[in-house]
Amino acid sequence: MSQEEKDLINKEDKLIKSNKKSMPSMNIVAPDADENCLIEDDRILGVYDEVLDNIRNDRGEIDELLAKFIDMVMNEGDATTSTKEAVVNLLKIKTDTSDKMDKIADLMTRIKLKETNTFPKYLAAQQHNHINIRKSLSPAEKRALIENENKKKSEEETK
Repeated sequence: MSQEEKDLINKEDKLIKSNKKSMPSMNIVAPDADENCLIEDDRILGVYDEVLDNIRNDRGEIDELLAKFIDMVMNEGDATTSTKEAVVNLLKIKTDTSDKMDKIADLMTRIKLKETNTFPKYLAAQQHNHINIRKSLSPAEKRALIENENKKKSEEETK
């Protein structure tokens, strides 16, 4: 590495350090976990299990009824529109139960992800340093700002 490259790297490092000093720092404290929950997770999971059992039982009953209606349409020749509508409605209810089971699985997953050991708190605490200067500076003001920054840099270099 040539001397010019080293000097350039040193200037860049000093510029970065000076910019860090001019940027205000913010201390972010993660929220405490002292929040009281209204319903315990175990109780909610128990309700979910009960709902899943009911859905499974209902699905079994729907399968039995569906078999009877399909048998009635195919073998006995009862092809009225009401029988066909009943078959379609039973099929729709059967597919809806799968959707409900998916929703319960999603809710259970959310409870699991909410536990303390599964989600690091530092991911929720973020510091955003966005500084917007809306006023457009005149050339004289820009020059004064640059001179002020150069003056600060030269003072830091002499220290």
